[in-house]
Amino acid sequence: MSFLKQLLTPFVEFDEEQKKEQAKNNKAGPNSSVAPTVPAASTPPVTPVKAAPNAVDPNAQHPLITSTPANAISANQVPRYGPGGTIAGPLPEHAQYFEKLIDNANLTNPVFQGTDYKEFVDSKVDIDDILDEAIKYRTAYNVLKSTGLTKEKLLSTGQEYLNIIGRDMNAFQGAHSLKYQKEVRQKEQQIQKKTEELQALTQRINALKTEINQLTQDINLTKESLNTIKNSYLLAGENKQKEIESELQKIGQYF
Repeated sequence: MSFLKQLLTPFVEFDEEQKKEQAKNNKAGPNSSVAPTVPAASTPPVTPVKAAPNAVDPNAQHPLITSTPANAISANQVPRYGPGGTIAGPLPEHAQYFEKLIDNANLTNPVFQGTDYKEFVDSKVDIDDILDEAIKYRTAYNVLKSTGLTKEKLLSTGQEYLNIIGRDMNAFQGAHSLKYQKEVRQKEQQIQKKTEELQALTQRINALKTEINQLTQDINLTKESLNTIKNSYLLAGENKQKEIESELQKIGQYF
């Protein structure tokens, strides 16, 4: 029996009969009689994760963005996609990041001194053999009350962990937007510029083709005309030469 289970002995008996009864209640269905659940407590609203603004902060930083290449996904970090093409689950490194974020805050942030929300959640692992969720939550809380945990501290520290995650997500989105602007948007703008240049060149090429076709037609007409003139001239010259030669022959013959 673990240390926490030893502490739990005054509050719950870990015997086989109780476990069987708890399993029966959990499997009985919605119409069966089960232990009442802990009523939902009123908590402050979670810090919203806002979309990165249009004006990107040039100093935005986040460890998963600023120190990582934009297209760096290792072989063991293959994303899973659902039927609709959306990502079906986070990459392992991102799930691990938030676990470390909470662990680090718990160790270094004075707000989390002593027993708080994280220790409460971690303690439930030691009593996983309690099948009734309501009993499991109450048992863990009753044990940790002796360490100074109160419902107010449980809720407030849980809210602060939510806020830490929210602030980190905001920082991530700011750094992500900055990197997107630098490594994607600039290249998109270059593509747009080169596309416009290509369109201008295409128009120029088409115009040159039209000019070439027109010049070709002009050349053909000019060549035909010049050749006709040349051939006609040469033929006229040859005819005149023959006429003169004939006359000279007759003069020689008759005189």
